[in-house]
Amino acid sequence: MATLVTPARKLIYALGTQFRSAVSEELIQRIGAVSNFISLYQHSEKQFFINGAYSSATVPALGIDGLAVFEFDAEIIDVWMFNLVAGSGGTTELDLKIATTPGGAFTSIFSTTPAITSAAGNNVWVGAPGGAYTPPGGTTAPVLSTINVNAHTAIRLDMLQTQTGGQNCGLIVHYRPR
Repeated sequence: MATLVTPARKLIYALGTQFRSAVSEELIQRIGAVSNFISLYQHSEKQFFINGAYSSATVPALGIDGLAVFEFDAEIIDVWMFNLVAGSGGTTELDLKIATTPGGAFTSIFSTTPAITSAAGNNVWVGAPGGAYTPPGGTTAPVLSTINVNAHTAIRLDMLQTQTGGQNCGLIVHYRPR
């Protein structure tokens, strides 16, 4: 199996680009490192915010904070939910849903939706970053069931449950071209 050039943010110098330069092998290593760095770490994000008190919302509340349309085929690499002011009880649960055609049905990208209970406290976030990660107490980490999204697919945020008196929550989805 081929070994990946270590991803790194490296600059390319003029000396390495000159014809018959002695540093041409080093140059291709830099190009490989930069290319891998961009492929692995550069990404976009869509932020869905529910500002202020939200417990008076009738749930499920669909399409909160509008929707976004992917301009290119994308891979969803992570999703983070947050709640800044804990309520006096209950759970805030959010869902991200996609539709592949205008006017079409929206379906969840999760097999487990993210949630934060009032017992988790203030300024809490939970995500699905992979690797060694332990979600904070009082939270349910999202589990993605859909990661590949085609161009021109729409995505929206739905609120399924609310904490009593909870304030300022949202969800951030990270994605990159595929």
